[in-house]
Amino acid sequence: MRIRMSLAMAACVLMAAQTASACGTCHKTPCVVAQPAYQCVTELVPYTVYKKQWRTEYETVSKTVMERIPVTNYVERQRVVCKPVYDTVDVPVQRVVCKPIQETDYVTQNYTVCRPVQTTQQVQSCEYVPSTQYVTVPVKKCFLHHKSACGDCKVVAKTTYTAVPTVKDVVVTQLVRETQTRQVPVTRTRYVQEVVNEVRKVTQKRMVQEVVVEKVPVVTWTCQPRVVTKQVPRKVCEQVAVTAYKKVNRVVPVTYAAPVEYAAPAVAPAPQAVAPSQQG
Repeated sequence: MRIRMSLAMAACVLMAAQTASACGTCHKTPCVVAQPAYQCVTELVPYTVYKKQWRTEYETVSKTVMERIPVTNYVERQRVVCKPVYDTVDVPVQRVVCKPIQETDYVTQNYTVCRPVQTTQQVQSCEYVPSTQYVTVPVKKCFLHHKSACGDCKVVAKTTYTAVPTVKDVVVTQLVRETQTRQVPVTRTRYVQEVVNEVRKVTQKRMVQEVVVEKVPVVTWTCQPRVVTKQVPRKVCEQVAVTAYKKVNRVVPVTYAAPVEYAAPAVAPAPQAVAPSQQG
């Protein structure tokens, strides 16, 4: 029904547009162009259709299967192995070594020594002996004839040194060479071969057989039942109602709307008071 009403409204709008254009064509009011009395309208009519639809269902299935389970048993087994054994043995060893021997001999050695020798010698020398004399010496001289005045003389002590020969004893030191003898030690080293006995530790290796017990795993298989649960998918077909629409053409009469005259907007009247009796 909604689709039909929408189609009717679309037809009305189309007719109004055609009327307006027709009026625009003939420029007359009302329009003198001939209007169709019927029009063809297409409607969508719903109907129900049943379709097949597949859906997946899971079915629980239990099944007993035989499962192999390993069983491990350990069996003792003996085997002979060769094991190395290390022994330490003391072995006497002789070796020749060179031993140093030091010998000291004293050798006579001559050497020269300078010895001081003092001698007394008489040496002649000259000494100056002082002697004092008193002499008269003028004090002031005349500058004209460079002669001293009679009353200007002074007695002065005059020292005179007189050479007097003397003899002195002088001690003279001289170095005299002398040859002396001394004993000087001289060390000599000589090597003497000597046999030394030593004990060395030697490691010897020997193989010893030994019995070893091992545990060998032996695996055996047994079958035991086990319940297995599975979800098996299964397709199920069902009918589903689907709504479809088909197009139906109809011929309906055309209704025209009265022309709308544009006038000034009317002023709404003022609300009047209503009596209480009328309100009830």
